[in-house]
Amino acid sequence: MVEDKTELLKTPLHGVYIPCALILFGVAIHDYHFIPHTLLVLGLFVGVRLLIAYNKRASVQSDKWNDFELIDKTVVSKNSAIYRFKLYRDEEILDIPVGHHLACQINVDGKNEVRYYTPISSQFDQGFFDILVKSYKDGAVSKAFASLNQGQTVKFKGPVGRMSYKNNMASEIGMIAGGSGITPILQVLSYITTTPEDTTRINLLFANEYENDILLRDEIDELARIYPFFDVHYTLTHPPENWDGDVGYVTKEMIEKYLPPPTKTSKIFISGPLEMKKLCLELTEELGFDKGKLNSDQNDQVFCF
Repeated sequence: MVEDKTELLKTPLHGVYIPCALILFGVAIHDYHFIPHTLLVLGLFVGVRLLIAYNKRASVQSDKWNDFELIDKTVVSKNSAIYRFKLYRDEEILDIPVGHHLACQINVDGKNEVRYYTPISSQFDQGFFDILVKSYKDGAVSKAFASLNQGQTVKFKGPVGRMSYKNNMASEIGMIAGGSGITPILQVLSYITTTPEDTTRINLLFANEYENDILLRDEIDELARIYPFFDVHYTLTHPPENWDGDVGYVTKEMIEKYLPPPTKTSKIFISGPLEMKKLCLELTEELGFDKGKLNSDQNDQVFCF
């Protein structure tokens, strides 16, 4: 449904075809001898509209790899960094469904490797998008990212994904994230906390190995401070001496304590390493949630990114 009626004028049907047909019809009634001249003028009109549409096309396309220039790199932990890529137009916003990600193609030793990353930039950011990449000891792609310098390009296309978050799709959402799996969770979280009409209550359980592994902690804590319907809880496998959060892997007791109970209007979102997702699917089922699956559908009560 189109809320803003002026948007109709931007569609080919209402902005090109109908006006052209009406003009031709009117000219034919008045004096058909003017039709050749009218066709010339309409040809120029359609050409201009096509040029405008071409210049305003989305930088990221679903069926084509496009190169994007790296314009900034910010280290956020000992093995993670945020990479900022420039969109083709300064006023452009990366318009992809909340819950989707981008496919990334990067050349490693002469071979094109493809990985998927969820943008962590805001839906209001213009002219660029950010992704967070965590480096792994044997990660060829993450090592290639770490060696990138400003001005170099990387290929992206998309969006790709099974979740398209909608306002108030649940009254409560319990989120479980592990490590760099926080990125799709943060994308949904950022959208909810910046959309006044979305009143979903959110609880996040974020699991990591060490305290320094907690990615984007300042941003998450700030959201919890200013948004009244969001709480975050951390658990570490190897906590420091002064740690006041939970300890160990995610357990059934943690989920029951921090996340919403299974109701018709509650959902669970899970994102992280494969083994963690498998464990959390078992635990949520034991707690009474619908049986989930790794290849989740958007309408599933328990959804795995």
